[in-house]
Amino acid sequence: MLRPILFLAATALTMPLHAQAPTPGAAVPGAECLVRINATPQSWLIQGYDPFDGAIPEGTFGITFVNEGTGECRFSPVFELVQPPFGLSKGSGKRIGYALLNLTDTQDVTPRAGRTQRNPSQRMLTLGASGSRTLLYKLVADADDVKDSGIFTQDVTIEAQDDSFRSLGGAQLVLGINVLPSARIGLAGAYTMSDGHAVVDLGELRPGVAPVPLQLRVSSTGSYDLNVTSANSGRLRLGSSDWYVPYSLAIGGNSVNLTGVRTISGQANGGLRREALPIQFLIGDTSDRRAGVYSDVISISVTAR
Repeated sequence: MLRPILFLAATALTMPLHAQAPTPGAAVPGAECLVRINATPQSWLIQGYDPFDGAIPEGTFGITFVNEGTGECRFSPVFELVQPPFGLSKGSGKRIGYALLNLTDTQDVTPRAGRTQRNPSQRMLTLGASGSRTLLYKLVADADDVKDSGIFTQDVTIEAQDDSFRSLGGAQLVLGINVLPSARIGLAGAYTMSDGHAVVDLGELRPGVAPVPLQLRVSSTGSYDLNVTSANSGRLRLGSSDWYVPYSLAIGGNSVNLTGVRTISGQANGGLRREALPIQFLIGDTSDRRAGVYSDVISISVTAR
């Protein structure tokens, strides 16, 4: 019987972020309006995304706008890229697209063209002296663009701009997603399920390769290791008796030593992959064996790297 098992290895990193203090010189004439922007946290990171679990890569974050001036403030929050092009990146490879949504006012504020596109019908935010307001934003990454594990980020600024596009205050943010190293395994071909275990019928035992079409399907964000163990150390056993038939196993053309734990490493290069690895059973000497059903339990686990 084959019993696929999944082990998931995850790493998480954090990135430093420095806040940018509002520029007093950018306030409206008379210094009656001055906006302080408090983003908590300052790093908007979608944590622990596993591209194989079917979840949407998203996170919700808040920004509080505080009027530290003596007069009324009217402005629109605008996001701008610190350095184009648009997209979350880890320094190389394909960028991950994303959407940035203002949940409080139901607006798309994604800086796709370098900055948030102001809508003429957009309602401006109004704060009286010493007033404050918190807006909620949702960051949604494009799952179809995820092709590798790691931390992908983009630096942006958010500014409070009046109707003349003057900045009344601003802060820096880091948008990002942490894609976990992840892998999944499954079987395809001639097997049945019993009590949650895959059962492979090798047919009448004869020396040579058993005529069983079977594949191990591996999905991974990059490199991975397969760990294989045999309950009977590479022997098919007749019930609880001392009668055995020796056999060996190969996965993807790699011979597996079933007398202990054997590790098979996938390709060293990174990147999202889906592979179908043929599984072969090579039956040893069957002469002078008692008739009956011989079996073994094989455990296969995968670890992403």
